[in-house]
Amino acid sequence: MEEQLHLLVDLQKLDSNILALRYKIDSMPSHIAAEEAPYKEALKAYEATRQQLLSIEKKKKDKERLIEDLADKLNKLRARSSEIKTNKEYQAHLKEIESVESEIRLAEDDVLSLMEVIENVSKKAGAENTRLTDAKNKAEALNKERDKEIEFIEQDLQALKEKRRLLADKVDRELYTRYMNLLKIGRGCAVAEVKKEVCQGCNMNIPPQLFVEIKSSGTLFQCPQCRRILYYAKPADEPHETAEGN
Repeated sequence: MEEQLHLLVDLQKLDSNILALRYKIDSMPSHIAAEEAPYKEALKAYEATRQQLLSIEKKKKDKERLIEDLADKLNKLRARSSEIKTNKEYQAHLKEIESVESEIRLAEDDVLSLMEVIENVSKKAGAENTRLTDAKNKAEALNKERDKEIEFIEQDLQALKEKRRLLADKVDRELYTRYMNLLKIGRGCAVAEVKKEVCQGCNMNIPPQLFVEIKSSGTLFQCPQCRRILYYAKPADEPHETAEGN
């Protein structure tokens, strides 16, 4: 039975390592998402600046079309000047021309202002694009590293599974079934070390006499609280017991 206990201890160590590797793989998407956050933020900032630039350029084009329409209107007004007969009509006509000319000047001022804004936003968009490119390159490099890491983990996992298969074959079938049931109940821990009368699986104290028996025999004992199989690992500096048990 002592040999079986040693096998269970080794099996538990393998299962703990396997679970740890599986957890690494399962948690990889969240790590990747966190690493891609700067890229997504840079992309969002760039897109916002790009949309701002497009919006301003549209306003500029609208103003330029307005100027064209006003210029056409102004030309038509000027062409009609020679057709006006009375002084009163001529004065009103001049005011209309002046009004259109004033609209053109205001629109041209707006175009100049928009051109200045476009220049500034274009510079900002260029800077955002550079930041986006850097963030994208970094994210792609990190993704490649994660892919390699997953590949190595998968290789280690396969190697551990093979070791586990060979080890599990040596364990008594009934005992193995018992171990697997405890593994499920104990959330991946079926065999726990006991230190200073404390089960390391549930961190609860065990009876002193039980602790003595675990230390002195190779019999399988279970924790009274969590039911995990207990074992004692003798520290290297622990003195050997005498024949009388002292």
